[in-house]
Amino acid sequence: MDAQREPASNGAAGERDDRDSRDGQEGREEPLAAGAPGAADTPSAVAVVIPAHNEASRIALTVLAARRLPGVDLVVVVDAASTDSTARVAEESGAVVVRLGGKVGRTAALLRGIGQVADVDLPGTAPRHLLLLDADLQQSAGEAVRLLDPVLAGKADLVLAGAEPREASAARGASRFARRGIVRATGFTATRPLAAELCLTRAAFSAAEPLSEGSGAGPGLIIDLLRQGFRVVEIPVPWDHRASRSGLRARLREARRRREVRRALASR
Repeated sequence: MDAQREPASNGAAGERDDRDSRDGQEGREEPLAAGAPGAADTPSAVAVVIPAHNEASRIALTVLAARRLPGVDLVVVVDAASTDSTARVAEESGAVVVRLGGKVGRTAALLRGIGQVADVDLPGTAPRHLLLLDADLQQSAGEAVRLLDPVLAGKADLVLAGAEPREASAARGASRFARRGIVRATGFTATRPLAAELCLTRAAFSAAEPLSEGSGAGPGLIIDLLRQGFRVVEIPVPWDHRASRSGLRARLREARRRREVRRALASR
């Protein structure tokens, strides 16, 4: 319609141009800076962190299933000095791969992966939630949607992968020891307190730092967050893990896990 009007004088046109320019600038939304009011209201995406060592035969299906989970826009695989093609296969499957120079414990690998997530979080957006998974889950990694849903809905800060009652009652050794320690400390019963798979908000992760070493990380995380008032829930998840080892090596591993859990509980 303005194009059909008679041409205005130069002075009037200049005033109108100035007003139009100011109006356009006032109507334009500036991007939110990190930490600015309203920035935290942006819905969080989810980053999956997967420690791996010599998992070339399973990692591809695990990564592909994780990438299909709702809200997931980043999968980070931390390759702890694998001697097979784990890193290459994970990368070809769509993961960001962090290559470590030597074999490290699970907690150290997770911290490297979470550090990578923090490096790629975009300014002005809420930090990604964290979903921690094992490398050998293959297609069953898709079951992690059960862990994601309560966090994405804002109903929980930490969701643990629990066990069915029969499986929980059969737990022995370090797992049973950890369960009893968590109950004594908080009153909360975790059916799989040493489970490696869980989902938590970035705020919950930050509140729980530093994590305990080894198998003590899970029980320590649960106790720390419950004592600070975070919402912790447990949901049974049917995973498809590789068969557990047996023999002397398995007994030594169980003894080490118990020592790590004892240290974590004693410090709390």
